[in-house]
Amino acid sequence: MSRTLFITATDTNAGKTWVTSSLLRTCLAQGLDIQALKPIASGLNDEGVNEDVAILLADQPNRQQQDINFITYDRPLAPALAAQQQGCTMQIAALHNWTNQQIAKYDITLIEGVGGMMVPLLVNDKVQWLVSDWLKSLVQVEVMLVVPLRLGCMNQALLNCQYLQSIGQSPRWLVFNDMDNTDTFEETTNVLKPVLHNMLHNMPEILCLAQGGAMPQLV
Repeated sequence: MSRTLFITATDTNAGKTWVTSSLLRTCLAQGLDIQALKPIASGLNDEGVNEDVAILLADQPNRQQQDINFITYDRPLAPALAAQQQGCTMQIAALHNWTNQQIAKYDITLIEGVGGMMVPLLVNDKVQWLVSDWLKSLVQVEVMLVVPLRLGCMNQALLNCQYLQSIGQSPRWLVFNDMDNTDTFEETTNVLKPVLHNMLHNMPEILCLAQGGAMPQLV
């Protein structure tokens, strides 16, 4: 049976792409049949490519951009706003069809989200569709929540874990990204674990990733 992991974060620039890329490369080295997708992206570099999509493409040299990316908006804005400024509309049904087709090709699929859980993807008079709605629409998905290990991270981690549980998507993994080398993971988790035990029905695996850090085992 295939597995799908949705990698989200407490905010933008939390390290989702770095975590997704690191996990992908670790699993490929283990011989797993795995792919990483960035279905929705915003912002183009000087070469006309989204930087996150480019990173995941570099990890998957046998794939083309259309294999891992459904839509990239020109400007680095929330997708709903970027789409409005670009004069286009997110096609939800087409996104679902594309995603299901890609998932069927591999045993394991990593789906990197965009921004945080409440980022608007489509907003008009009839539809308000957020990243959380996108996540809820996926079938049998496991959630990995990326949290930058910095001041305010405990509040953001708890808020996101509580919300994810409320929509039936309690995180399987809680990944702290020590991008600033704070070295505060142990004391942070010592405070968080009792709260998470009381808050969540299922306790996530809690990890700290820095350059060279160990990735979670998926099998």
